[in-house]
Amino acid sequence: MPKQLLVFILVFIIFSSCKNQPRQDSKAVAPIVNADSLADNRCINPEAIEFLGIEVDSLCVKEKELGKRDNLQKLFRTFKLDKNQYAQFLEDTKAYTDFTNLKPRQKYFSITKETDTSSVLQYLVFKLSDFEYVIANCTDTSLVQFNKTEEVINPKKKKKKAKKIKPVFYHPIQVSFYEKQIDTTQIKFAAVIQKSVSKTFKENNLDQKLIEKLNKAYNGKFNIGSLRKGDTLQFIYDQLSINGRFLDYGHVEAICCKTKKKRLYAVDYFVEDDSSYQYADDNGKYLKTAFIKSPLQKGGNIVSRYNLHRFHPVLQVEKAHLGTDFAAPQGSPIVATASGVVIAAQFTQNNGNYVKIRHDRVYETQYLHMSRFARGIRNGVRVQQGQVIGYVGSTGLATGPHVCYRFWKRGQQVDPLKEKLNVIKQIPKSDLDKYLKHFADVKINLEQIPVS
Repeated sequence: MPKQLLVFILVFIIFSSCKNQPRQDSKAVAPIVNADSLADNRCINPEAIEFLGIEVDSLCVKEKELGKRDNLQKLFRTFKLDKNQYAQFLEDTKAYTDFTNLKPRQKYFSITKETDTSSVLQYLVFKLSDFEYVIANCTDTSLVQFNKTEEVINPKKKKKKAKKIKPVFYHPIQVSFYEKQIDTTQIKFAAVIQKSVSKTFKENNLDQKLIEKLNKAYNGKFNIGSLRKGDTLQFIYDQLSINGRFLDYGHVEAICCKTKKKRLYAVDYFVEDDSSYQYADDNGKYLKTAFIKSPLQKGGNIVSRYNLHRFHPVLQVEKAHLGTDFAAPQGSPIVATASGVVIAAQFTQNNGNYVKIRHDRVYETQYLHMSRFARGIRNGVRVQQGQVIGYVGSTGLATGPHVCYRFWKRGQQVDPLKEKLNVIKQIPKSDLDKYLKHFADVKINLEQIPVS
């Protein structure tokens, strides 16, 4: 029977070919993941057994980033943190940043305790900057009540019995702020300009933004970019670093620009009579105007002025508005309108995140509703005019992103638009002799800097 024989031969050939194929693993094939995802699943090895003040000798530290569709709430669910812990975390971190508005590629660390069968979260760490971190300690096993308020019962309705809300308990998160130690090194630099200032900086591995810092000290009275071949530039500044790694350019202490016709100085000095820092020239005249008009670095429109009888848009009542509102997009930089010392950087229910600066014995300014503070802004920190101190937000009693700029004169709030402020002042006569001695010492230090 040739047909039956032919069928048998075909079946035999097919069976043999299948048998000779490489053996397939019976287990399910793992999904393809990109390199970043693989990296996220590996424990990193901190340089020491301590990581940001946390002992991690027996723990697994993983560095990760938020994806395009990720947010804090989704991240909390991933780590099996409940909605009560989420609400508590948002409340406790208002002073640091707006965690409801995290952006993709936001860096964070998960610190877990690993076993053969489980991975238990111990800490969740968010990186705000190269040296600022918010740490959520998830190791607390105690239970606290989340909803402590009792239900309001209308006494007129006798049919319903007064009932208390069923208590909800959760494991609290301990939130803390960690700041790496920043090392400050004084750097002295001097050079004879050969082609241009920009070229000179590039040849000496100095960033162009340092030029901006030097020009800010002169406040428009002189532009160091106008220096030409043969002119000399000398200055002293602070360099900021963490563990020997460059972080940023710090405060500029003194500058001297020598041209063929003149010498122009900008020397930083603390005036005891005014309790303020200012840049001054060789005669003791301030180089900066008293106050700049707007607390916004760029743009912004006045949407509400100082008004003793304004109708409050949130409270819906007539209430004095003792500030000037500048509207701007969320996250726009807010700057100090004059040099001074930060006397408050905190969160309150009405003001939201705010910064208050004392400029001298007469004037103080306040900046309300920030989304977050700028790097390093805290009580006692000295700031320069035009320095970024925070970012526009809508924290506290606010209907939208803006900064409420408040101006204090001898303890009373006044309208900054009606104050005569932008006048060039000089170091007080009572302090002038002391300044001139200080200037003479600074001048010697500048002259002794070797020319590169």
